[in-house]
Amino acid sequence: MADTGLRGRALLQKKSSPSPVRSPSPSATTTSSPATGLVFPPLCNCERNPRKSPFRMTLDTAASAGGVYCFTVQNVGGCDPKQKCCDGKQGVSKVEIDVVSSCKESVRNVTVDGKKWSYEFNTVLSVMRITNLGKTAATAAGTEICIALAPKSQCPGLAQLCSAGAGLCKYALFNQDRDCCPCQRNPRGSRLMTTASKNVTVVNGLTRICFNVALKDVCENPNSKCCEFELYKMEIEADAGCADALAYTTIDGAYKAKFFQTRPDPVIKVTNIDKPVNKVAGTEVCLFLRPQCNSLQKLCAFHDGTCTIALFNKPGSSTTSCCPLTTVGPL
Repeated sequence: MADTGLRGRALLQKKSSPSPVRSPSPSATTTSSPATGLVFPPLCNCERNPRKSPFRMTLDTAASAGGVYCFTVQNVGGCDPKQKCCDGKQGVSKVEIDVVSSCKESVRNVTVDGKKWSYEFNTVLSVMRITNLGKTAATAAGTEICIALAPKSQCPGLAQLCSAGAGLCKYALFNQDRDCCPCQRNPRGSRLMTTASKNVTVVNGLTRICFNVALKDVCENPNSKCCEFELYKMEIEADAGCADALAYTTIDGAYKAKFFQTRPDPVIKVTNIDKPVNKVAGTEVCLFLRPQCNSLQKLCAFHDGTCTIALFNKPGSSTTSCCPLTTVGPL
């Protein structure tokens, strides 16, 4: 349920040969997307420092032609093997690229190692995701990812596709098992928890289902670094078939646009809650749902009336990523 671990993030730039790229400066690792204002990669609670990973991507000009742009994953080494992202066990499962949202129709197809590959172009977050790569530490290097752009479209080249401009592209590489970006999920290690409100109502034909954040009196594992934290995000594990059923969400009655992620894991994300621990108790997050998924039994992943919910701290706010889980319901 937690976001997959970040393997590295940098800028792609046209080169005469696919030589390794140098890591960007520290300031470059925290830049925001011009379109969304979110730190890239968006809505990820993970390690963003590329110096902690051995993997990079470069533009392979020899393989790029006719509106097709190919990138090669390289193992450049140079990181500290004591770091979780450099322990020799991490591969590459997903690539995210910071793009201009209006370029969606310009993308003709994506290939991975010469085979056509599925991808997601998220216009809300201005990010292009290429998932399910399944590359291990041994097989990641040499992986070729190609993006074909329509030559007479709005975005015929990288200069138009990527938000950085001038043919530069910000990218992120993710591992599969989340060890690169450890997330403390054990509920015993946090005072924060979630309950489901029994007050289910209908508003303008939409069913309102609410969840409340509460604080336990004590942290059962007092040595945990996640006993208390500023609440940034709530994630609700859901059935991918319910994506169209979610109309919008609210935080303490304030309207929030919906964000229903269908891949790689179906989950509803409610972000920018931004509540310090002394104000988090009583926070109410509500989902407004259309009839096809208007109950926890229909909406949530296991269809037994229960939902798994995770609460996250703000990315970069602590050396520890927190996402304690709570199972709520049935109502």
